[in-house]
Amino acid sequence: MGTSLRLGRVAGIEIGINWSWLVVFALLLWTLATGIFPSTNPKLSGGTHVAMAIVATVLFFSSLVLHELGHALQARREGVEIEGITLWLFGGVAKFKGMFDSAGAEFRIAIAGPLVSLGLGILFVLIALIPGIPQAVDGVAAWLDTSI
Repeated sequence: MGTSLRLGRVAGIEIGINWSWLVVFALLLWTLATGIFPSTNPKLSGGTHVAMAIVATVLFFSSLVLHELGHALQARREGVEIEGITLWLFGGVAKFKGMFDSAGAEFRIAIAGPLVSLGLGILFVLIALIPGIPQAVDGVAAWLDTSI
């Protein structure tokens, strides 16, 4: 599972995608635009469903990067060198060089990603609960909340 396309660096950590990610991105985008959003938001237009799907797919994969950055940044705090992050068919992976110093360090690194995802989930719930927000924004936030 190598990096096929380099996206850039965040906090000095190389982020890339494997070609398999493009398949998942396209399938998720299509599923959201033609199935999920039309069934959950039937009063909106097809163009709005496509726009919602694009935003939701980009935010979903951004949340995967943030989850992996949680692992990577905690690993750096623990003194573990990071090779980079790669998005691929089944999500993302932070690649580390070397071993963890202790079981405690390994636990802190392992839990950092899920804590980031929890924070994002709470954020999306709060956005979905804002009174009077546009239905399209609410629909994307509600889907992201259940997907992260």
